[in-house]
Amino acid sequence: MIPAQNTEAVVLLHGLGRGAWSMDLLAMRLAQAGYQVFNLGYPRRADAIATIVAGIHGSLNDCGALSGDQLHFVTHSFGGLVLRAWLSEYNPLGIGRAVMLAPPNAGSEIVDRLGGWRLFRSLTVPLSAQCGTGPGDLPARLPPPACEFGVIAGSHWINPVGPFCLPSPHDGTVSVRGTCLAGMKDHLVVPRDHTFIMDSKLVAYQVIHFLRHGIFARPTRADS
Repeated sequence: MIPAQNTEAVVLLHGLGRGAWSMDLLAMRLAQAGYQVFNLGYPRRADAIATIVAGIHGSLNDCGALSGDQLHFVTHSFGGLVLRAWLSEYNPLGIGRAVMLAPPNAGSEIVDRLGGWRLFRSLTVPLSAQCGTGPGDLPARLPPPACEFGVIAGSHWINPVGPFCLPSPHDGTVSVRGTCLAGMKDHLVVPRDHTFIMDSKLVAYQVIHFLRHGIFARPTRADS
């Protein structure tokens, strides 16, 4: 793990249907690297992203995260859309860099194929059905983050539905091309699946490298 060098703060935003607990391992690694970490949760079954954004903003104020000199963000999956929505509404001073892990920035073809099915809606949380790839879906309606950001996509899958709906390569939930977003400073593909990408030590290393340098680490001739 990269040794601690700073005392900047990082906010973690988890994926849809998960909880802050899903980011605990990444939170620990960021803290070990010297960051003050705010691992925030939001309601799992909210039916509007505006509700989540309002709650996140309240949590940021309550914990004092917005009072520091520089605040970074690391998101998983739907958490990337939450960040985009929050920044589009508030965009306070002192925002540093952001890393999105497996974000559905262009939506997911799984929602296109299955979102209208009653079974899909019964097995997922309400906002899942808004994450398709169409121009009227939530991902297309949100602007890119108004900060320097990078994206890490996964290329392995454990979700058996993924191969039937997604173009390769994909992580079982989102295609690699679906994670891309205009304005991103860097994009990296790692051999990890959607559900557990944030638990990877490699991913944590890359997150920290981007927060510090604004670019992901690549092997050099000397490394090899």
